[in-house]
Amino acid sequence: MGKAEGMTGMAGMAGMAGMAGRMTDPAKMADGSNPAAKTKSVPGRDRSMPDAGLAGHASASRPANETMGMAMPHRPRWQSVVLSTLHCGAGCTLADLIGEWALFLFPVAVAGSRLAGSWTIDYVLALILGVWFQYAAIRSMRRISRRKALLDALKADFLSLTAWQVGMYAWMAFVLFVLRDGAMLPRTSWSFWFMMQLAMYCGFLFSLPMNVLLIDKHIKHAM
Repeated sequence: MGKAEGMTGMAGMAGMAGMAGRMTDPAKMADGSNPAAKTKSVPGRDRSMPDAGLAGHASASRPANETMGMAMPHRPRWQSVVLSTLHCGAGCTLADLIGEWALFLFPVAVAGSRLAGSWTIDYVLALILGVWFQYAAIRSMRRISRRKALLDALKADFLSLTAWQVGMYAWMAFVLFVLRDGAMLPRTSWSFWFMMQLAMYCGFLFSLPMNVLLIDKHIKHAM
């Protein structure tokens, strides 16, 4: 009888070990099914919803520019045109500041006229700085060669920059030949720089329609 009880105890222990094996085996459950497959049939789960881990991976692998594009609202057209015009005018303004003070120290005359020399130097400097600013912007946004970027910058800024300078020169010519009867304004006077600021506004008004045209013709990219 002791022998029979021992055999019964061993059988019970073997049964318990089998149950424990089924519970700890990740590939099997009590009914022999796969737990991964079991989770798919959980009542109330929306099969159209992606797994949280997969959704997180897809969000992490999404391109940064796509995420930034959704975060940043689209700029209205008029703002883009104004910014493009002001970007062009930044080079003109800096050129006038540098050029006028350089000409104060080292006067230059063209065809015997210091006014013509001043406007020539200012225009050349504005062209160099304006094209350089445009070149830097193109190179930062597009992966193209330096030569192609320089040519695109020249096409984009040459006409708009020229229109800006023409607007400035038109105002300064009105001031000098109409308001002052041909008398030059001293570069060290506040009136000269005040008139130069008004000339900047005229340059903006002259250059704005040109920028609209260049953007519509896809010669220049709106900012």
